[in-house]
Amino acid sequence: MKEFHRQAAVLLALSDRPKGQEEILLTLRAVHLSSHSGEVAFPGGKWEPGDPDLYATALREAEEEVGLVPQVFSFLGELQPSYTRQGTRVTPYVGRIPADVDLAPNPSELDELFWFPLAELVADKRVRTDVFEWRGEEYWSPAYRYAGHIIWGFTARVLVEFLARFYGIELGREHSAPEIRFRPK
Repeated sequence: MKEFHRQAAVLLALSDRPKGQEEILLTLRAVHLSSHSGEVAFPGGKWEPGDPDLYATALREAEEEVGLVPQVFSFLGELQPSYTRQGTRVTPYVGRIPADVDLAPNPSELDELFWFPLAELVADKRVRTDVFEWRGEEYWSPAYRYAGHIIWGFTARVLVEFLARFYGIELGREHSAPEIRFRPK
């Protein structure tokens, strides 16, 4: 069995609502967690030795975090792995779930879960554009404010890739929102 040390996987779960009304499941990580506390994220987490692959990791973590039964996740595809600010390689898996599925945040891991309308992403009403430097490369992502939350960083970068790959809509770095630079410490 292949091992995936220092790797993680997430589910980008899209509701099965009619076209134009789709929503993306997002979570708010608990403030007491040691990493990414209080940040908006996709359900998912780090690979564990009992996981046969990263897709299994994403499904296991989503079930632990929000109660998503793996059988209701209808797999659509996989996005390019990307890295978090801490250097963890994360593979996103995209799929559909019933809009009326019964979900609840696990309080030991999450403070909340919420649905982000795809139309909000398409409208690109970002509040800023974040620019990160990592290993000599520059990366950017939009940042959105929705329902009192800030969606930024890795989560926003994955949303941009998802929109381009599955809907053919390219969001560019250039935007009227201010640009903020984050430098490595």
